[in-house]
Amino acid sequence: MTAPAPAPPSSSVIRPALALLAGLGITALIVGPAILATTLFMLRGVTDPRAFVPSNSGLVLHLAITCVGAYAGGFVTSRLTAGRSFYTTFVLALVLFTSAMVPVLRGADPAAAPRPRWFLVAQAAVVLGASLLGGALERRRVAVRRT
Repeated sequence: MTAPAPAPPSSSVIRPALALLAGLGITALIVGPAILATTLFMLRGVTDPRAFVPSNSGLVLHLAITCVGAYAGGFVTSRLTAGRSFYTTFVLALVLFTSAMVPVLRGADPAAAPRPRWFLVAQAAVVLGASLLGGALERRRVAVRRT
């Protein structure tokens, strides 16, 4: 019997790209359903959903959910790129930050639900900080475990 042939070497771009997609997917899987559920909960008893203005506590809850999702996305991205540079986690943070900054830079959309400017800016800061923090803490955990 002969030994099985070794697997062909994978490109050095595939693993970071898949880690970036996984981080984005984890973030979306956490944030999307949670924001939808809390929004539907806040809409209970509202007669005209188009005129609904969320309370500050509801917006802070959305920021907390976004923080947890971005943290998990950064953690997963850093975990999948263990032994490589922090670049992929940094790209994830930039992608999330850029997508959160679009409403801030465009201004108020009359067709969308009104959201205060402080919330939009805080959301951009939260996704940037939480995803970098999640990635950095995962790197640190791995480094401590190796020593």
